[in-house]
Amino acid sequence: MNSPLESYEQDRVVLLDEVPRPATESPEPFVVANERRVVIAYRIATADFDRFGPFADDDDPFCTVEFAAAAFHQFGPPNGDNLYAHPLAERGLEPDAAHEIANSSLVLDAWGPEAVEEGRRHYVLTFQDSTFECVASDCTVVGIYGNGDIASREAFSLCK
Repeated sequence: MNSPLESYEQDRVVLLDEVPRPATESPEPFVVANERRVVIAYRIATADFDRFGPFADDDDPFCTVEFAAAAFHQFGPPNGDNLYAHPLAERGLEPDAAHEIANSSLVLDAWGPEAVEEGRRHYVLTFQDSTFECVASDCTVVGIYGNGDIASREAFSLCK
């Protein structure tokens, strides 16, 4: 029988460049979910302001990311300081970033080989104080907003 770590050998971590990186300090991730979708809102990294802006001087940019047809999500450890403890850390998981896990052992183990054909994909977003994982059919940035209040309202409206 394979050890738990051996089951991750097929996993390939791919950085999602089209998703803004979370701020390294106080990203304040916020999750809203229903049976059809999961939406996460968070403060974006200063380094991404030029790429996803322009922003006014008094803006505090947040984004909302939607996971369509979500089958699973969890929010918790490890945090940024302990990211090395995540089973995918050795596969290339980066702090303060969005990733897709190609050939995900989580998807294969939980839903079987047909799940990939059905479009289930594994996503991991890493934050300063936590890690977010989701299995869904897609991951889409639905908006970039000037502050967290607007982003959280949008997240709630998407999950009505």
